[in-house]
Amino acid sequence: MGATVGHIEVLGDNPAPLREFYSAVFGWRVGPVATDDPEQMEYAMVEIEDGEGAVTAGIGKRGADSLPVTFYLRVDDLQATLDGVAARGGRTVTPPLKVGPVTTIARFADPAGNVIGLVKD
Repeated sequence: MGATVGHIEVLGDNPAPLREFYSAVFGWRVGPVATDDPEQMEYAMVEIEDGEGAVTAGIGKRGADSLPVTFYLRVDDLQATLDGVAARGGRTVTPPLKVGPVTTIARFADPAGNVIGLVKD
């Protein structure tokens, strides 16, 4: 099986109504807003599903260089995947970055310039 979606990030200028919207419309369980957020993204983790391999999400404030929606593909080896991206005409946007105790992310641009995230947890 290929890579599956592991995380979805939804960002906006005012994230509080976004958190309420996705919770009310789709039943997403929104956690507390991070209080130790160095970028002041007003970021809250969201549970979409339960269990092993569940898709997670985050809803927060969009920064100047942030995309409004990014999905993250779950992979076993971030660097090997980024190397494969580069070999096929894409490029690394964000090199591997540890964002939690067991979670590391990266971002790449495909040949058309679409930015996609990678996650390993």
